[in-house]
Amino acid sequence: MSNLSDKELLEMMADFPKHELSTKQRTDMLKRISEAGTVKPRKPFNIQRLGAVAALFILALIAPIFYFTNTAEEKNLGSSSSVITKAQEGDYFALMNEEGKPIYADSNFGIPNKVSLLAPLDWIAKDKGTVAKMMIFLWGKYDYSKSLKVDAVHVKTGVKEHLAETPLSGGIYGTDAHTVTSFEPLPFSGVWNLQFTVGGKQIGEFSIYVKEPYISIGKSTLMISAEDLYAGFYEHEVIEVEGSNLPDEIELEIFQLETAEATTFTFKKAADYTTTDGKHITDYGGGFTIKKSGKYRFTVLQQSQAVEVRKPTDGK
Repeated sequence: MSNLSDKELLEMMADFPKHELSTKQRTDMLKRISEAGTVKPRKPFNIQRLGAVAALFILALIAPIFYFTNTAEEKNLGSSSSVITKAQEGDYFALMNEEGKPIYADSNFGIPNKVSLLAPLDWIAKDKGTVAKMMIFLWGKYDYSKSLKVDAVHVKTGVKEHLAETPLSGGIYGTDAHTVTSFEPLPFSGVWNLQFTVGGKQIGEFSIYVKEPYISIGKSTLMISAEDLYAGFYEHEVIEVEGSNLPDEIELEIFQLETAEATTFTFKKAADYTTTDGKHITDYGGGFTIKKSGKYRFTVLQQSQAVEVRKPTDGK
């Protein structure tokens, strides 16, 4: 049959027996034809639309996380970057002895008629020696049966250090109360606000400047702050050395890295003592010369340390 032409196929179909559809069959047939003709084609699958919906869903999930994370970071940033105001600057002023004569005019430092202390010549970061013995004086009506608390706040960073807590004694040198204590050394240089509190009530606050640490060379310490080391002549300087069975003389070798020039200076034993924590210390005295600013290597007792000698214009 596949070789028949269309005309021959129609003639053959005309010879087939005819079967008339009933009314119900015709109705069903027309209904199916109508439904087939009105079926709408299905839309193609839209991948971009699905991706957009998925992105919105993910955003809805992570948005709260971003919100709370950013809020927490802002709170932390605000607390760490809070501005610390420099306290009133202290001043040197004299106390009065029993005979009414002024004493400690060049070392008593603080706020007159509030609080003061016998200050070291320089406040040096990380140095226990400069704050090993502190005498503090107070004025005013407070509950002096309670302890005095001393704290320090670094103005630039907001770091707070607890320096001491000590009982108070009666007044001397025209003050209402005094105490003798030791401070914890301050950890780094800069301006610090000293805060004095008795019984939870702050009785005074003033600022001090703390210099950079002394120059550490192994177990030896050249007793000059790193920020005070410039080119020039140095006389009557001290090197502290920790240890026992030390020689009567030691040498300080100063090696300039740029020119490879080395110079040696002799320091002689001046004193030795044992600290309260059992360390044996020997002090050596001597002098040295630095010709120009730059980078150096300092060596004492076969221990070395890189040292930068600054120009006088290198401000703090």
